[in-house]
Amino acid sequence: MSQGTEKPAFLIPPRYWAWLGKQPMVVVILWLTTAGVGLYLFGHGRGWWVDQTSLPKERRRPHPTDGHVQIDFGGQWIMGRMLMRGYGRELYHRQRQWEVVWAGFPVHNETRMQQLETIVPRTRRLIARPDEEIHHDAEWLMIWVMGHDPTEWQTVGGATVAPLATIPVSNPWYSLALQHAAQVAVTPAILEKVSEPTIGGPLYPPIHALLYAPLATDDNPRRSFEIVQLLATLFIPLAGLGVKILTHGRIWWSVATLVLFLYPGTRGGIDLAQNPTLSVSIVIWGWALATRGYQIAGGMVWGLLAYKPVWALALFLIPLLMRRWRFCLAMVLTGAGLAIATLPFVGLQTWFDWLKVGQQASELYNVNKNWIHLSRDLQGIPRRILHNFELPEDQRDTLLAKGLAWGIWGIVFATTVSVYLLWGNQKRLTGYGAAFLVFGAFLTCYRFMYYDVLISSLGFVVLFAEPTRFLRTRIFTFSSELHSPFHPTPLNPKVGNSLGSRLLGYVSSFPLTILMLLLLFENSLNGMQLEGTFGIAYYAQTLTAPDGSTRGVTPHFVADTGSNYPWETFLILALWAWCGWRLIRGDDRQPD
Repeated sequence: MSQGTEKPAFLIPPRYWAWLGKQPMVVVILWLTTAGVGLYLFGHGRGWWVDQTSLPKERRRPHPTDGHVQIDFGGQWIMGRMLMRGYGRELYHRQRQWEVVWAGFPVHNETRMQQLETIVPRTRRLIARPDEEIHHDAEWLMIWVMGHDPTEWQTVGGATVAPLATIPVSNPWYSLALQHAAQVAVTPAILEKVSEPTIGGPLYPPIHALLYAPLATDDNPRRSFEIVQLLATLFIPLAGLGVKILTHGRIWWSVATLVLFLYPGTRGGIDLAQNPTLSVSIVIWGWALATRGYQIAGGMVWGLLAYKPVWALALFLIPLLMRRWRFCLAMVLTGAGLAIATLPFVGLQTWFDWLKVGQQASELYNVNKNWIHLSRDLQGIPRRILHNFELPEDQRDTLLAKGLAWGIWGIVFATTVSVYLLWGNQKRLTGYGAAFLVFGAFLTCYRFMYYDVLISSLGFVVLFAEPTRFLRTRIFTFSSELHSPFHPTPLNPKVGNSLGSRLLGYVSSFPLTILMLLLLFENSLNGMQLEGTFGIAYYAQTLTAPDGSTRGVTPHFVADTGSNYPWETFLILALWAWCGWRLIRGDDRQPD
């Protein structure tokens, strides 16, 4: 294969794109397609949590949906409801959270199975399976959030209800004995212990409570869940408009919105009533303002990321390395202003309580199987491979896993900083350098889940804002002739079929290939959950059981296309490396 030296050409010349954009029918078709996809995703989210009619009646709820009781939404709602009930200064006190959660997730809204068999011994269950974990909705939420209740609570609870126990034979002396036992059991030390605030709860900072307060005005989280799902859907067209402005109209509003609807993370955000669509709107609009010269306004918009501090800290690297000092200052002051605005409602101590919750989460994140498998950050990659999840959680993390986790993170961070400072063009807010920096900042975020992958779309936006750098095609030709190394291929070969060769060059665009793979994975392969097993027979060994029997064991690695494997991270890591290579080549310093 040889490459001609002709001036690169577009597969579809820009004048044709301009003509298509002016055709009302084309615009209408694109918007109808985009609206159809958005309505489908919203409907999918509404119906995802509805009880199936095939379920036994005992397993169905009076209101047949349970999306609002999941931790993804429920944890955020608890924050807002605590503030609305005047418990801002006890925002991370589990004692107070129990009160709020029981009121918002009452037993009468649960399935009959939960109502009847939560406290029934496993061997006496009639509805649930003996191996099935059953808890009330409120109990599940308090299990999922951070922290643990002190064991002394059980003593106090048992002593409180003991005098109320049913006595088969009327015996006043027995009642007095129970009351005396209760008084003896609840010692001053135990009372002091249960009176101390037990720190725990959702991971979100107090700013998140202010954000969610308008959505938690009453004890009905189900209605708020539906509102958040609608808002999560509407944030995508808002972000799409930001893409149009950021790219100066090179990417149409309808196309940008459609791609964002299909991008990894959007569906999960709508289904779970999570916040990635809000985050991506903030990120895109902040950078769009910056590209238009509004550095302070852009920094103020990014300052709103204070409601998710891990992303604010990670993305701060972008304007910092670009030396956009006004942007940085506006971002910091806006975040600090939001934090100060919470003080009249939550006080200062609540922020220190939040830091303790964050520390608890950091420790759990390193060993919890569910969190590791649903995460997409770099540090989770070695842990999902090296951890033995059959061990207790406090025995899973090893020095090797810790070293590899921080080593991978450190390599990406150091490479991002050094390559950009050496070869990046700090005057460009779009192009190879900006995309490399965005992808690098995204990958070095300390902790994030699979739906947060949506934030990485900013990297594609700033890259596609300068499409002439990699969407132009070159003419290729194939030759059956053999050439000696001393007689290179002619520089200007004749091209027989320019359409075919240009199409080859167009499809060869690496960024477009990665984008298409991300969309394919999210909207097709993820649902198929294709599974593959890779074994290494060379390391097979024979194990002897206690009874003397033997069996061969071959080390193997199992992977599938479901949500338990970070394929999105690997694809973005590949594009980050590609952008870095283009920077080192000097492409970012060349004029358009």
